[in-house]
Amino acid sequence: MQDNQDIIYGIHPVMEALKSKKRNVTQLYVSDSKAGHRTVEEIIRLAKRTNVRIDRIENKILDRLTGGANHQGILAKVQPVKLMKLSTAIYEADGKKDELWLAVDEMTDPQNLGAIIRSAACLGFSTIILPNRRTVGITPAVYKVACGAIENVNLVEVANLSAAITDLKEEGFWIYGADMAGKPIHKVQYNSPAVLVIGSEGFGIREKTAENCDEIVSIEQKQLGGVDSLNASAAASIIMYDMMSKIKLK
Repeated sequence: MQDNQDIIYGIHPVMEALKSKKRNVTQLYVSDSKAGHRTVEEIIRLAKRTNVRIDRIENKILDRLTGGANHQGILAKVQPVKLMKLSTAIYEADGKKDELWLAVDEMTDPQNLGAIIRSAACLGFSTIILPNRRTVGITPAVYKVACGAIENVNLVEVANLSAAITDLKEEGFWIYGADMAGKPIHKVQYNSPAVLVIGSEGFGIREKTAENCDEIVSIEQKQLGGVDSLNASAAASIIMYDMMSKIKLK
C-alpha cells in the first residue's frame, strides 16, 4: 500500500467514509472471517454501489497491514484527507455567528486527538485547526478512534498556530484557551464565533498561544473522586459541551 492513498480500518470509520462521499474509497479489504457479518455485509453493499474494488483476504494479512491494530476485519484505501486553507475556512464561515471551531496545540497522542475530533463533530464544532509540526496528523489510528467523524468536519492545517489565531481574531473570532489555571467554565459567558484551543497532554497550551487568547478557561476540580485531573480529550469534551450549550442552545 505504498501509494498516495490513505488507509482506514474498523467498521464505523469505513462505513462513514462510504456514506459521506467526501472522498473516494477506491478499494476494500474484508477478512474471510467476517463472511456473513451483518454490518460488514452492509459495507460491502455500499461499496458495490460505487464500484469499489472488494478483496477478501486472510485476517493475518489485515493484522500486518494495520500493524496489529483492532481493524475489526475490514480496511479501505481512500483518497487522502482534504486539508482546507485557513482563508477558505474563514470565507465559508463568514456570517455564521454561532460558529464553533477547535484548535489543537502540539497534541501528540493519536487516541486523544481521535477522541477530541469525535466529540467536536458530535457537539457541533465545524472546523478543527491542526499545526503541521509537533502535532500528530490524521493517522489511521486517529481515524479509527474518531469513528469516521473526520468525514464530518473541516480540517485546517496551519504552519503557525499563533499567527492563525491572530488572523482569526481580526476576522471577529473569539479565542478561548483551556488551562487548569483559567476561569472556571461555569462562570464563563462565551462570545461567538468562537475557537477553543486545547494543548498537549503533558504541558497544555504554549505560553505564546495563551497570550493570544481572549480568555483562559478551566474545569473546576475538587478531587471528589480522588483524581486530580482529566486527560486532554475528556477535558476538551466537557468544555466543548459547555460552549455549545451556551452558544448554540441559548
